[in-house]
Amino acid sequence: MAEVNTTQGAKIVNRTPKLLPHESFGRKRILASKMPATYAQLAINDTIFIGRVPAGSRFTLNSKVSCAAGTASSTLDIGIRSTSSGTVIDADGLAASVNTNAAGQKDANTGALIASGAEYVTTEEVDVYATVTGAVLAANQALKFEIEYVND
Repeated sequence: MAEVNTTQGAKIVNRTPKLLPHESFGRKRILASKMPATYAQLAINDTIFIGRVPAGSRFTLNSKVSCAAGTASSTLDIGIRSTSSGTVIDADGLAASVNTNAAGQKDANTGALIASGAEYVTTEEVDVYATVTGAVLAANQALKFEIEYVND
């Protein structure tokens, strides 16, 4: 039977170049962030700053959004932008259309940067943020983000 080496497998076999922390044996980190107890309704295209992730981090497929029931048809996109310039790298690169209208725990791993076999490693410090899509986000809706990444 044939065997194909992954990119990381080839580095192990060839003993060069060295595997980077985001490729193997890196530490799993979780950017945990929740909305304040009281806040005003958010309109479509309003954003929520979730937190910062350092350069050299790889986003995993294990990120989650947990929420109470919200407005019918409300969804969130989760993306990243450059911390230093504010330039959007990908507005829905981590998750697209996360359902926030029904209560529950939702996967936040459908964005083009990480879905369908894609991998994204940050080349600079990035801000992770959510954009309200679909419908307004209800005032005071309980909402928690857990964005997972691997680094050092």
